[in-house]
Amino acid sequence: MSTRLLIVDDHPNARDLIRGYLAMPGLTVQECASGHDALERVKDFKPHWVTMDVQMPGLNGFETTKAIKQAHPDARVMIVTSFNDPHFRKLADSAGASGFILKENLLALRLMLEKETGRMAGSAANLPKPKRVLVLDDDRDLRTMFSLLLSKDGYRVTQAQAGREAIALHREEPFDLMIVELLLPENEGFDTLSELRKLPSPPRTIATAKPGWMPVEVYSKMAKQLGVHGTLAKPFQPEQLLALVREVMED
Repeated sequence: MSTRLLIVDDHPNARDLIRGYLAMPGLTVQECASGHDALERVKDFKPHWVTMDVQMPGLNGFETTKAIKQAHPDARVMIVTSFNDPHFRKLADSAGASGFILKENLLALRLMLEKETGRMAGSAANLPKPKRVLVLDDDRDLRTMFSLLLSKDGYRVTQAQAGREAIALHREEPFDLMIVELLLPENEGFDTLSELRKLPSPPRTIATAKPGWMPVEVYSKMAKQLGVHGTLAKPFQPEQLLALVREVMED
C-alpha cells in the first residue's frame, strides 16, 4: 500500500519543485492547481497527505484546508508557502492544518513522508537513500532553482542562506555535498569552506561565484586552496551544474 500525496498549488514551477523534492519509493502523487479542483480530487484520490499553497484564485489555501478537513478529517494538510507570516500561521491552525512549512524548508516534510512510506511500503525503507545536497546561497531565487534541478535528478536538497546555518544543519545530519556561494556577505562563503575542512567528515564541496571586485578566476583559485572539488562562475547553464554535481559525486 502506498502513501498518497496531493499537491495543491496554482504555480506549475512550485508543483514541480515540491513533487521533485518529495519523490520517493512508496509515494503516489497527484496535483491540482486550485482549491476547487482539490476538493473534487480528494473524493476519489483520498490522500493521506496534502500540501496546500496559500494564495490561489477562487478558494484560498485556508478555505480549501478547512473544507478538506471537514470532508476528510484523516487527511493531513500541510500549508506550504513562501510567506513566513505569523498571521498565516494562525489561519493555518484555525483551518485545521497539520503543519506550516516554508517552501525553502521542505526537508521536514520529506522526513515525515519517509517515515510514513517506510511504514506503509515495507521494503521501500530498505532501498538506497538518495544523496543529500545543501545549497548555500543568499539569492533565494537561485536556491530554489538549484533545488528544483537537483531534486529532479534524484538528490535530497536542503537550502541555507547563511554559513552558520549550513554548518549547523550539517552537524545535525551530514550532507554528501555542499554547493557554496563564495561571495556571501561578510566573507561567509570562504569562512564556511574553512570551517568545513576542520570537521571530522567534511562533505564534498562545489563553489559558485557571482561577479565581484576581483576576476572570478581569482576567486576560483582561492576556493581550490580550501579544498573544493569543483567551481562554477555565474551565470551558468543548468546542465553545467548537473554535470559538475554528478562528476563530483562519482569521484
